[in-house]
Amino acid sequence: MSLSKPCSIIAGIFTSLMGIACQSNNLHQSATAITNSKYFLLDPAKQPASIDPMIRFEQRHYLHGAITSEDRKDRYGHYYVFWWTDNARTPAVIRLEYRQENTGVQVKVQEFAVNAPYPRNKSRFQVTGAEYQSGGRVTSWRVSIIRNGRVIAHDQSYLW
Repeated sequence: MSLSKPCSIIAGIFTSLMGIACQSNNLHQSATAITNSKYFLLDPAKQPASIDPMIRFEQRHYLHGAITSEDRKDRYGHYYVFWWTDNARTPAVIRLEYRQENTGVQVKVQEFAVNAPYPRNKSRFQVTGAEYQSGGRVTSWRVSIIRNGRVIAHDQSYLW
């Protein structure tokens, strides 16, 4: 028996297992996809000690205009930005589902409708203020794009 035969069988099994294990961002082969996601936590008690000017810029950006300590406290929390493409140009809903450390397995939801999406879109969500102060840090999240009651694209954190 040649060595190439068992190797090709193993390679075929490995390839099929990889196809099962990988999760697709683009469901139902639609033209809609979440192309990038960005996350930022604004909390002075949980910030890394960094001299990187970009981290300081992010902090200043989200605190811009906050005059009093109460204003700053209301801006502490999680900020998410999702970039997505949509060639269908028909109404859709973008939904963020998330869990927080003080709420256990309870799933909270934020969503909004996009009546006429552009080919390239940017959606922002934030968990800040009283919601962040009472619920705590976001431990996992999932973002979905929904059209006609069907999830057509999604992305999620590792722990979701």
